[in-house]
Amino acid sequence: MKLTIQAPASSANLGCGYDTLGAALNLCNSFEMKPGGPGVSLHAKGVNGGEMAAICQRMTEIAASLFCERSGAAPVPFTLHMTNRVPIARGLGSSATLRLAVMAGLNRLTGAEVDGARIVQWCTELEGCSDNVAAAWYGGLVASGIVHGELRHYKVELPESLDFVAVSPSLEVSTDKARVIFPPELPREEAVHNLSRGIMLAMAFSQGDFERIGDLMDDRLHQPARQANIPALKPLYDVIHAAREAGAAGAYLSGSGSTMMAITLRNKESVADAMREAITRYGMESETRFLKADNQGLRIKVFE
Repeated sequence: MKLTIQAPASSANLGCGYDTLGAALNLCNSFEMKPGGPGVSLHAKGVNGGEMAAICQRMTEIAASLFCERSGAAPVPFTLHMTNRVPIARGLGSSATLRLAVMAGLNRLTGAEVDGARIVQWCTELEGCSDNVAAAWYGGLVASGIVHGELRHYKVELPESLDFVAVSPSLEVSTDKARVIFPPELPREEAVHNLSRGIMLAMAFSQGDFERIGDLMDDRLHQPARQANIPALKPLYDVIHAAREAGAAGAYLSGSGSTMMAITLRNKESVADAMREAITRYGMESETRFLKADNQGLRIKVFE
């Protein structure tokens, strides 16, 4: 038996949807899984292939161990070949694709028949939040979280007319480090600001009101602290302003960065130029990707 798995990148938070909203993108990591071998073996190639090998090997082992522990399936030795197209430490959900691929593949190899929501929930434990894994599994725009110990999610498919303009500064951002810089308390006014805009943002997406999402992405929870304390994110607010001035519907920090994302219905090249120029003023190089939403989510094929 051989399995092939495609798992899409994702962009989390979308401003005020911290640890809750995620959008799947049409930039996919590819995996080929075969049973057999002395244990669990990962072979990675592509973007960041060499530098990520040891970290991804460990992530693969942990995800496999957790799946077998929770599902009750007997451990199965396997080899996983990963073609990485999603850059690491750029806020595009690369780790979520690997963890999901391992568990989805083992679900087939072992015949465990675990429900997809349970796989997403187990991956959420490893990721620390559900936004990236839920988006990568279900596709589209997903609001998700753990409610009374169970994963709950709501999905909206996104139209082909939306362009996601991802501009990534050359500097990386560690998700773990980006999570420990927040102030210990948030004033009531700021909390209400984020709650109101996050709820309206989700409703705007569900109703297709894309032209007015920009103001609803005005986050006061995570973006200010990250912009102030992480060198790679110093250009963030200039980039957001430049994107919107160039015609983007809205812009935000993708995940914990360093990618800065704009969503636009027009002028994607002009939006990208403006974002890159804003980053250049801080003495940084950047890389641009023009992306669309992926409404399918993770897909897997079995070859006997």
